[in-house]
Amino acid sequence: ARVPLDQRWVGVAGMMNTGTHLLYFLLSKNCHIPRPIQSKWHRYSAFFQVEWGKHAPASWYKRHRSEMYNLLKIDVPVENVLPVVTTKDPYHWMGSMCRKSYTTNWFHTKHNCPNLIKNGQPNPARVRYSPENITHHETLLGVWNDYYNGYVHAEFPKLLIRYEDLIFHQEYVVGQVCKCIGGAMSSDDFTPVKESAKGNQPAHVGGSDLVQSVMRYGDAKKRAEGFSDVDREYAEKAVDKDLVKMFGYKSESRIDEN
Repeated sequence: ARVPLDQRWVGVAGMMNTGTHLLYFLLSKNCHIPRPIQSKWHRYSAFFQVEWGKHAPASWYKRHRSEMYNLLKIDVPVENVLPVVTTKDPYHWMGSMCRKSYTTNWFHTKHNCPNLIKNGQPNPARVRYSPENITHHETLLGVWNDYYNGYVHAEFPKLLIRYEDLIFHQEYVVGQVCKCIGGAMSSDDFTPVKESAKGNQPAHVGGSDLVQSVMRYGDAKKRAEGFSDVDREYAEKAVDKDLVKMFGYKSESRIDEN
């Protein structure tokens, strides 16, 4: 059924290191949805995360309720919140995970990362979403493959956007997301996010600001920086070809490096 305009929200989702904080702040500062003042959540166009958890897999839809939703007593029906899911080029994403792995674990070192192959075999990775919810994957690249296949094939409505578009075309992308849910951009000038959207919280120390992000993600030479030849060879074979084609990425590790 169609959700009335004044009962629509956006919920942010995406794997770690894909710009979920950035998307939330851009939407909250620039997109407006008219609501009755008496609405408990009338001031918000976007929630910091979807009900089942910002980084949680799509399979948790309607099966899990995040601590934040319980703490804030958010009573908005899950069907009224459109998941907007961020992704990132898998090669750049693995580089980001090497710099900050959060709750993803696999055998690697500072000088040997992403280390997709160990002793001639795929090096397993796991993601700890909670003490009792841990997913297992063939490699770190398998985390990306599995997570985004889950969202692409999920049967509920969702919108997937690329992190790269978000940093290079902030106003356009946010405007399109806002338009998609029937909202309107704020009448004042667009408010970009130039500093690290992750702030100075200990868990996010080292986050990149806009200039740093543009320099890194605009440089093809940095795309597979630090990858060994073995990593490159495996990644080019194992990356999900349908996903990279859908998102407009490349399965090759070296692209236009001149």
